Amino acid sequence: METAVEVAEPVTAPQAVLSLNNCPGTTPGQPLSKNQLKKQRKLAEYTELRKLRRERERERQKQKRREAKELGLPIRTGPSRKELKKRQVTASDSSLSVAIDLDYDDLMHERDIAKCVKQCLRIYTINRRSLHPGKLHFTGIRSNGHIHESFRKNDGWENWHVEYHFDRSHLELFEHSQLVYLTCESDKVLDKLQPGTTYVIGGLVDHNHWKGLCHQRATEAGLNTARLPLGEHVDMKTRSVLSTYHVFELLSKVAAGQDWTTAILETIPLRKGAKAKVPQGKEAEEKDTREMEHQEEQEDQVKESQEEPEPESNQLKSSEQESSSPSLNS
Repeated sequence: METAVEVAEPVTAPQAVLSLNNCPGTTPGQPLSKNQLKKQRKLAEYTELRKLRRERERERQKQKRREAKELGLPIRTGPSRKELKKRQVTASDSSLSVAIDLDYDDLMHERDIAKCVKQCLRIYTINRRSLHPGKLHFTGIRSNGHIHESFRKNDGWENWHVEYHFDRSHLELFEHSQLVYLTCESDKVLDKLQPGTTYVIGGLVDHNHWKGLCHQRATEAGLNTARLPLGEHVDMKTRSVLSTYHVFELLSKVAAGQDWTTAILETIPLRKGAKAKVPQGKEAEEKDTREMEHQEEQEDQVKESQEEPEPESNQLKSSEQESSSPSLNS
């Protein structure tokens, strides 16, 4: 009698959830030392007194404005707050639209989270002071998460002219066909900003611990990706990886009408050693010109050496030899 043999199907292990615990670039936490505990206490005291220091600074600024007004001096050098707010309110539909993806709450240390929120503050400032401010979205913020707690440490963050999206990512807010995730690993180059497109920038400060994660998430979600045209316009000594606010500042300048080369050179830090690329045809012409100038200089030097008069010392020696030599008539 034949018996059926059942073949057990291979059991696949569930995919591990990405976190700081399984990141290859991190080490497990250690108990805090006395020095670290002391630093934590000082940081807590500094945070408690922050509001008091801010109030004192505001009073000093008001006093300076009153003194300047009495002396007839200009009170401010830039636009007023009303003017800046008016620019943001009147932003047209054709203006730049950017979403900062902050759905990386569990993949950053406390210090990196503070840096991430600080970059968000810089992005808000750049957009606020721009002549053509765009629409700014902060997406993927987890309610009562680490990033949310870090935002709360900044007074007045709720009043920023920013669209906050808690517990909702850019995938739920926009149509996928209108999204372009900016990653340095993408094969597509962003040559021109398209109206009606929202450009997503990953708000991840990881020091290359999660290299390629933003690109991986974007491709798995079926989104279009693109990279900034850094290598097409400038030569750099280092890798073409920029911080979050540098990417936004570059997009903001290009949207305001600057060309890519000028915007990149004004935005990229000096330590990257960026220099504008010279077109191949123009580079060849400059090389030929330098060679011709060098050849002409060499020819001029040869002519000058041939036309140089005989030194006086040589003339004196020849005259002495003539006088000392006996004459033929004698």
